[in-house]
Amino acid sequence: MSEIAQRWIQIQSRVAEACERVNRMPQEVVILAATKNRPVVEVTAAVEAGVTHIGENYVQELLAKKERLDRAGHSEILWHAIGHLQRNKVKYVVPFCYLIQSVDSLRVAQEISKRAAKAGRTQPVLIEVNVSGEDSKFGVAPGQLAELSMQLVELDNVELQGLMTMPPYSDNPEDSRRHFQKLRALREDLVQRGLPNEAMRHLSMGMSGDYEVAVEEGATIVRVGTALFGPRNG
Repeated sequence: MSEIAQRWIQIQSRVAEACERVNRMPQEVVILAATKNRPVVEVTAAVEAGVTHIGENYVQELLAKKERLDRAGHSEILWHAIGHLQRNKVKYVVPFCYLIQSVDSLRVAQEISKRAAKAGRTQPVLIEVNVSGEDSKFGVAPGQLAELSMQLVELDNVELQGLMTMPPYSDNPEDSRRHFQKLRALREDLVQRGLPNEAMRHLSMGMSGDYEVAVEEGATIVRVGTALFGPRNG
């Protein structure tokens, strides 16, 4: 068994334990492999270990890896765009992307809807929220979230499915908890405002260092890179 396969088993076990602590079912949590700057051989090993959800930050890297893995016969992969998405790159990912997690403006959402209509599909998306208020982070400000959410549910070929966030980096996973709690509270506020539950089904939050805390706070998608692949070479 490869080291990646062993780590995959360990991550699944830790997610299950976190679910048990808060009376959730492990099936409620999607474990996504974040593969930025990871070679195809590592991504292939993850897929062979059982990973089905893969997320990429950069469109060019996403397309290149998809092509390689398609050629290898891995049609079971569900691809996520998890990095900041520019309008001029939307046309490349909409035809096949399972979930675009990083919508942060109406203009990008409108472009997604237009391209999805041309592709004859409806594109699921999440809104990225900058819960920490860091200047270095992408995402809509919490105070602008309600307006953007209401605008997105009116677009014909976009299906809003929830929210995503990235808390500030910290060596202590507990430091992320308040940010995850804030995202969950924002989701609950939107539902109270009348947004359908289905439009807020997902909370994508938690990465390699804090995914267990995220699960405890309601994450339905966690994004793991180093925890699955190990430290990057060099």
